[in-house]
Amino acid sequence: MRKKFNLTYIFLFLVITSFIFNQDDYHTRIKVFEGYPVPKDDKMLFYIQKSFNTNTVVYAANINSDGKLDPKEPVIVFWRRYQEGGEKKELKAIEKTFGYGVKSKPLKDRKNTYVFSLVSLKDMNFVITQDKNGHPEVATMINKKPARIEKVFVTAEHVSLLPKIFAVEVFGKEIKTGKPLYEKIVNKEE
Repeated sequence: MRKKFNLTYIFLFLVITSFIFNQDDYHTRIKVFEGYPVPKDDKMLFYIQKSFNTNTVVYAANINSDGKLDPKEPVIVFWRRYQEGGEKKELKAIEKTFGYGVKSKPLKDRKNTYVFSLVSLKDMNFVITQDKNGHPEVATMINKKPARIEKVFVTAEHVSLLPKIFAVEVFGKEIKTGKPLYEKIVNKEE
């Protein structure tokens, strides 16, 4: 009986401390964005910022003339070039193909809903739809919990045409509770 109590106590301790550390990680690591501009683009879903400059990749919903997500391209991606006065610029072909581009497909049996992934984060799927008021929403899994993604920080070194990635940190909020969620994905090739 005592052994069972000890195992239960240890399990509860681990669950509680992992939740606390996850919260602490979010609040500690969110500071990486300090000093970076925050994009304010219409229909923005989330954005990516990098450790080597303030230029930002923005992901936004592409709404057609009917007020629905464009089935051919539900998500558009572009630069907000803060080192050039905040200009909006298209991604280069190589950036779309190997870095920040999106691949999407309709979600079966759900109108106006699409699944997409980033070419550089193939294992992370996102679902985009619109709420009853037509506002775009995007969801994914962060730290194994359904979440609304807010922003991503990439620790990298710009050594050639494409940066050398060391880690990707994903920040968002849990869908059910609104609590902060954080996950760090380390490049295992390093």
